[in-house]
Amino acid sequence: MSRNPILIVDDVETHLTLFSATLEEAGYDIVVARNCAEARDGALAHQPELALIDIVLPDGNGIDLITELKTRLPALKSIAVTAFATVDRAVTAMRSGAIDFLVKPLDPDQLLAAIANAESGRSIGQQDRGSRVDGVGFDCPLGSSEIMRDVFDTINAVAGSAAPVFITGESGTGKVRAAETIHARSGFRDGGLIKLDCSTAAPERIEAELIGESAHWDARTEGKGIPGAVEKAQNGTLLLDEICALSLPMQARLLGILQSGSVTPLGGLSPRPVNFRLICTSTIDPRAEVNAGRLRADLFYRLNVVPLHLPPLRGRGMDVVEIAETELDKLCAREGRSFRTLSTEVKAIFLDHNWPGNLRELMNVLWNIAILHDGPVVEVADLPAYLRNPQASEDGVQNAGAFSLVSSNPFDGQTLAEIERRAIEHAIQKEGGSIPAAARSLGVSPSTLYRKLDSWGKPVRGKRDL
Repeated sequence: MSRNPILIVDDVETHLTLFSATLEEAGYDIVVARNCAEARDGALAHQPELALIDIVLPDGNGIDLITELKTRLPALKSIAVTAFATVDRAVTAMRSGAIDFLVKPLDPDQLLAAIANAESGRSIGQQDRGSRVDGVGFDCPLGSSEIMRDVFDTINAVAGSAAPVFITGESGTGKVRAAETIHARSGFRDGGLIKLDCSTAAPERIEAELIGESAHWDARTEGKGIPGAVEKAQNGTLLLDEICALSLPMQARLLGILQSGSVTPLGGLSPRPVNFRLICTSTIDPRAEVNAGRLRADLFYRLNVVPLHLPPLRGRGMDVVEIAETELDKLCAREGRSFRTLSTEVKAIFLDHNWPGNLRELMNVLWNIAILHDGPVVEVADLPAYLRNPQASEDGVQNAGAFSLVSSNPFDGQTLAEIERRAIEHAIQKEGGSIPAAARSLGVSPSTLYRKLDSWGKPVRGKRDL
């Protein structure tokens, strides 16, 4: 298959045996080395086109070896291998010239997929997308890290039931898309998915939007009535997004609906039976809301039958690279671009970035790249400025008056109340005046910000998200 051999560098005999047997059976020629010295000699003597290099070696550092071999043999593609995976190690390895980063133990199919990806210029992380089965059929870019396998298992287990699901996670982690996936794989899919965002609905209209209005309630109904989200979700799924934003009276109303299995619209005279699957989401920790008295404990325990937490993108290791290349394919097909992969430097930047906006931020970055640039490989120059030069972006934000972690102590001379007010006003400004959006970014309910603004003599309510 390959004209030049593959160099395997590992000091553990069982790993050498497994890697060698797998690759030889697939038709590859191999050269083995048990330390850095043997690797240097083997690489110069046999001119391999690929190298599997363990990071921990008895006579040196595998990452330093990758750098050295890349300098001596520019055409050599190195794949870092380790039994102790961390994002820091992956970033360091890729910045040193590795085209991929694999974690032991490796099964034969995973190893062969990594080699095939390297040969074709599509080294995307731990597994080839075609051989991965964990996330097949999920309508959301979740990735295949170990932490996300638990998410897949939970979704698979709960999708076929009628049990309520409570999805938590930071903004942009894919809570709504996970809910859509659960609905699509459930027995309620024929009834439709009805979504109500509790954080953006106007306070004076949220009750009507949830339970509807009777024909006797308002002349606007013209004798027909206006069904609310509960009735619209009949025999389907009701998704209450950001449920912690509901007021306590509305929480009591919802609990009554769940307990009775019926709803009485505003102005109605008799209850109507309803049957639906309920999924809720929250950016805010619901248990903290219960402890603070902002979320009814009885409602929480009614909703929290199956808790599902979506971790932030920064805590999911190589998922960011895998998701980026998967979604880049889709964007390129839609926009008519020819990008096939990310450069090693871009992968390192993606792994090193904190992704405060999580999947939403990543998707926006990829869309920016696909709209403004083209080429087979995404290079650093194709990235938005704040990713190309993070330090400059931080300095720019600091000069604009926002908080900066670079500052030794940006809160000198300020009281706690002043710091809180500054944070809230900055969040509202950042979200274009939207109180609900600012509340989500701060991890509090919109009503909390409304009360704060009132206490400061600022009656402005901000704008509603559309």
